[in-house]
Amino acid sequence: MIQKRHNWFLTHIEYQGHGKAKFEDPKGILEGHVLIRFDEFGNYTVEMDVENCKPDQPLQFDLLEFFSAEKPIKENREIEFTPNLGSNKCISLIVETSDGIYSTTRNIIYNPIISFSSNNQCKVVFYILESQFDVKQERVPKYWVMPLFNFVSKFQQRNLQLDNHPLRIRPRQDDMQNTTSAERKNFLFPSNLITFTFKNNLGFIEPLVDFSKRKDILYSGQSQCVITAVMICEVDCQSIDIENLNTCLPLGFLSLLSLATGTEVTSPWVEFRDANGGIVKRIHRNFVKPTFSKGHITICEVTHQGTGDLLTCAQSSPHYCKQPLGSVLFDLVQSSSGNFTIEDKLNKICRAFDYLCKYYNLDTQNLLLGLDSTNQELVKKTLRSAAKNIRDIAKHTTDPQQSKLLKKIADKTINASNKDRDFGLAVTDLLKKLGLHDEVIIDSYYQSNPRTDGTQHWSGVISNYRGIVVHKGDFGFQLGTYDVHDVVRITHHLHDILVRIVFQMLGYNGTYQPIMVRVAVKKPVDWVKSNLSAKELGY
Repeated sequence: MIQKRHNWFLTHIEYQGHGKAKFEDPKGILEGHVLIRFDEFGNYTVEMDVENCKPDQPLQFDLLEFFSAEKPIKENREIEFTPNLGSNKCISLIVETSDGIYSTTRNIIYNPIISFSSNNQCKVVFYILESQFDVKQERVPKYWVMPLFNFVSKFQQRNLQLDNHPLRIRPRQDDMQNTTSAERKNFLFPSNLITFTFKNNLGFIEPLVDFSKRKDILYSGQSQCVITAVMICEVDCQSIDIENLNTCLPLGFLSLLSLATGTEVTSPWVEFRDANGGIVKRIHRNFVKPTFSKGHITICEVTHQGTGDLLTCAQSSPHYCKQPLGSVLFDLVQSSSGNFTIEDKLNKICRAFDYLCKYYNLDTQNLLLGLDSTNQELVKKTLRSAAKNIRDIAKHTTDPQQSKLLKKIADKTINASNKDRDFGLAVTDLLKKLGLHDEVIIDSYYQSNPRTDGTQHWSGVISNYRGIVVHKGDFGFQLGTYDVHDVVRITHHLHDILVRIVFQMLGYNGTYQPIMVRVAVKKPVDWVKSNLSAKELGY
């Protein structure tokens, strides 16, 4: 990608300078020139050309022994040594560049490459999960910046307060004068935004100047991952150290942007900049490198303009950045991806419902509750006695494995009256608990339009389909046993229910696009009323 002079944001990051890598056992330091590169496609390299090795103790086998946690063994006047390269733990890497210090002290994996034919020349390739770069000049952080992988949306908002923001990406007229017509056609000018509020500060998402070209790269399959936009807001935390990122930054926004756009959105690094836009610190973390796939867009900015509202209101939700919502969002986004079969999509949707049913204690059924108080006490007493007898057997068993299994059986005996609930019944109870009317609408529809398989209730249909994708994995449409159109409509309906549940949990009151509706619409989250026609749900 061509970098423009007016663009302060760099999609390629490079650091180089003199580095020192510290090792644990044997203790010592490697020194040499280090080159670090991060690119816009999610790739990175960290390589040191070793110039000096400074072990804390003499080594008989030089670098082979330094990189290995194994020790030479002397037997019968002979020394045996079997090197295990890479087993000597690297505990820090610090690189002094002309502009600042690049450093890492966590989860460092490395691969030493020793050339014995060239005077033991050595290169070390590092695999870094977390690292940071701090500039030499002391500067006060004013803004945080999160580059966004694979965020493809429309940008419809304009806020006069942000027109002169020091970190705006948009090109100005004088910046455009020295560009060619071929370059200008890929620019967004003027560039609109998606705005949100984070910790009472106004933030925004803005596309890169060549956003159109980057979007084409994703849509054409030239790359499955590329930086497309930046998300920016003011810093509102005491510390910007790597340990405090979860409280300093809205990392939960990434999954919400994924939900809105229908494709996984992540961030390759985080920047902190001063009031004039100068870099203060850059933190690289092992965020997941996403694979682009066009999924269902739940919030289209042209129609709904609700992405910023979703980010803003979610922060007040008790479910934000907590389980099970994180797992539900991950499976929900993947369930509309073009990379998966209909069985895979339905399986992910069912798994998301399992998370929710377990969270609301609807995944198990206590059979004791159906008994009167007398029988309840009799059953409890009998189960306790049986469990005690099994534990007594475990105590007198000499085989440890047998004893362990017997104790597990005793534990299960105590809770024998609890059983996993039927999936369909658990889901319908979930809908009732959350005030959703879908079961009533579809059951009424099935009464008027009986299914060819004889199933009378929607709960039975989704239980049956869930059993197929979980236990068999394939509907076998080629055999004609199942109707592909029915499976798709059930899958889409369940997807839409999940979207509405998630929006409800996050407190989002804007509009969205249901997956089963093929034309652009503005549906409120509570649009499914008890008197709604099943046809509007895709039936």
